[in-house]
Amino acid sequence: MERIAIIDLGSNSIRFVIMQIGAHGSYKLVYQEKKSIRLAEGMTLDSRQLTEEAQQRALQCLTVYAHIMAVQKVKKVLAVATAAVRNAVNGASFLKRVRLNTGIPMTIISGKAEAALGFSGVAHTIDRKDFLLFDLGGASVEISLVKNKKRVHSISIPLGAVTLTEMFHSSGSVPYDMINEIKNFIQKKLAEIPWFPKEPMEVIGVGGTVRNLAKVHQRASSYPLPKLHNYNLPVEDLFALVKSICGKTFEERQKISGLSEERADIIIAGALMVQEIVRKAKSSYLTISGCGLREGLFFHYYDPIYDREGSWKHNMLISSVKNYLYTLPLEYDFHTAYVTAMALSMFDQWKNMHHLNDRMRNLLYAAGLLHDTGTIVNYYSHARHSAYITANAHIFGWSHREQIMCALICAFHHGYSSKFLKSNSHVRILSDLQMKEVRMMALFLSLAEGLDESHEQCITRLVCTASREALDLRIYTSRDNFDVPAHAVQHLIKDFAKTFRRPLRIQWFPGSSSRNELAEEAVKLDFKPNESEAAWRPEFRRRPNFSGRFLGSE
Repeated sequence: MERIAIIDLGSNSIRFVIMQIGAHGSYKLVYQEKKSIRLAEGMTLDSRQLTEEAQQRALQCLTVYAHIMAVQKVKKVLAVATAAVRNAVNGASFLKRVRLNTGIPMTIISGKAEAALGFSGVAHTIDRKDFLLFDLGGASVEISLVKNKKRVHSISIPLGAVTLTEMFHSSGSVPYDMINEIKNFIQKKLAEIPWFPKEPMEVIGVGGTVRNLAKVHQRASSYPLPKLHNYNLPVEDLFALVKSICGKTFEERQKISGLSEERADIIIAGALMVQEIVRKAKSSYLTISGCGLREGLFFHYYDPIYDREGSWKHNMLISSVKNYLYTLPLEYDFHTAYVTAMALSMFDQWKNMHHLNDRMRNLLYAAGLLHDTGTIVNYYSHARHSAYITANAHIFGWSHREQIMCALICAFHHGYSSKFLKSNSHVRILSDLQMKEVRMMALFLSLAEGLDESHEQCITRLVCTASREALDLRIYTSRDNFDVPAHAVQHLIKDFAKTFRRPLRIQWFPGSSSRNELAEEAVKLDFKPNESEAAWRPEFRRRPNFSGRFLGSE
């Protein structure tokens, strides 16, 4: 186990996190703090001096962080300073004071490096191919054009929420004429970027300003999911929100629900920068990223050591799910991978019947791995606990709607529950179609769960076919006695008929196979938190008997 501290000394805030890397290269956040120090405050384009007051605020904060690192037994420190220190004539001398007073080695990074690290933080945590990325700080904004998950252009503009505010004296009440003046100024700066996309393009925003705008919007709309990362803010709502904020006094802005009081003075300039970037990109919505520079620093260190093959590039969601599971105090048994393999087998074989796409298959895959996590809370009602954990887990690579869909699949892994739905506020962000998709995938998972009710992995093969008259499921087992799985799945037959509008017919072939194809597929899922592959493989018995007994509706 190793602990890594990451410090981002920005123009407005210092952000400090500690990441822990454990078994299987699994990583998790174990400490986080942010402090608004306004390092760029009082710094003008003419003087370019960090004031003594601002330096003292930073030093005081960093001294505290140095103590925390010692207590947390941090061995590696990744500390960087961005625009304020980069642009200051006394920036280098300030960092010498930091090293002398705190022992923290801090590096000034260029605007180009800042853009690259910000992109890495987003690329590892949001699964998009083509987008415009911006990271708005206190003294600069980094803008990058991303094509096919590669950064093809980037620029750092020395204008941020703090510097724009001081330039236009917009911390208090701002008259309409000044609002237009700020917008025109920003538009001229953006017009100087030769590669700025002319066709509509998705926009992803990083930084305190975009997070605060998203919080305000979520509070106003009573959004049920307490999560900012990968939140989509419609452009019409964004523009209306910015207009509303610009029309308020400083005191009124301090009272806006979701807006940090510390940001009330600089929010107008910051919000106008966000608005004009999104407007020029002609995007229909702004996606908020809660990950950026700090995560980029972490992955820059992590990838060459623990993820040389770049697993997140191949399947970000499943890679993140596995990482999350490795960090849980969960006693693992092969049942998890085995049930997942069975559910995926049904999904694949019945694809021409359910018409769900590969993205839905990925959600089912994730739900299969997560469906028993609730047992760490309590075995009783563990499906509900699994749903809560899944809905709130720090997992990357899915949208908010997909996360809720996956949580519901976990909730229904013993069967559908209308009672649970009525008590769950998250479901209102899903459409009727998405709820139908949830019910279909949940049935595959619940059927798989029932077939391994005894955790013996005695089902060796499934053959799924469909006709206009019925769904047929042929089940091959390694044992003669199949009373336990047969009993466990009996209650699902009616749900299948209701959801798929065809009866489910189950045919059993006990003792028919010595080779366990499903166990082999489960091993291929490559999920083994605490067991060797050899320890997973169940014992199989060879007893051929094709009796062809039926259970289910005709």
